[in-house]
Amino acid sequence: MTDPYATFAPDSFAGKTVLVTGAASGMGFETARAFLSKGAEVVMCDRDADGLAKRHDDVAGMVGTPHKVVADMGDPDSIGRMFDYCDARLARLDNVVTCAAIITAKRIPEQDWAHWQRVLGVNLLGTFFTVQGAVQRMQTNAGGGNIVCVASDAGVHGGGGLIADTAYAASKAGTLSLVKSVARELAGKKVRINALNPGPTDSPMHSHIDPALKDRIAANLPIRRMGRPEDMAAAILFLCSDAASFVYGAALDVDGGSMFR
Repeated sequence: MTDPYATFAPDSFAGKTVLVTGAASGMGFETARAFLSKGAEVVMCDRDADGLAKRHDDVAGMVGTPHKVVADMGDPDSIGRMFDYCDARLARLDNVVTCAAIITAKRIPEQDWAHWQRVLGVNLLGTFFTVQGAVQRMQTNAGGGNIVCVASDAGVHGGGGLIADTAYAASKAGTLSLVKSVARELAGKKVRINALNPGPTDSPMHSHIDPALKDRIAANLPIRRMGRPEDMAAAILFLCSDAASFVYGAALDVDGGSMFR
């Protein structure tokens, strides 16, 4: 099988530590696997205990060292326990990637208060408090650290109810603003933060989309295919690498051209 991350040297993240949320499936798992393939020590986090255990077994024997911790990004106490786990097992925290998210596709009349609370709680508040915990630790590192927050093209051009709804789109727009705000506050602190804007991606998170609709989406993208988790993981590796040392407070669009349709 061709290595989708062959651009990066086999030991490009050797000696580095990484925390990845949402690591039990899709983009989160592929991101963890990508870092492990390049020698990193990776803490895989997800609220799905069974899925996380299976994925942890799947990466056993890779170049890097995997860990797993069950945590819900919608629960501040759970986020605190996640960082306690990292503090107990890692010498330091070099990279944090926030992949955990809830994607929903409800029409406006179907969205109630609880729906918005849950989506914003995980996608926006969970992201902020993960970033906060990362910053607190990275500021004490001699070399600083890197944070990548996964947003979405829906955070730029909005949802529509078919793939993503207003709550999801608003949460991702908030994530983009969060990244810029944190970047301003951290100026000169040796901690880089950036966002990733994935376009339509064929992953378990989008299992609610009808296959015929996926085909239409792919046909309408300039690149003529849906994104893959590997596409996103490769971009995240870049953002956490020395090659991106001058990329700061940015939002990298990895969307097959959806932004300029």
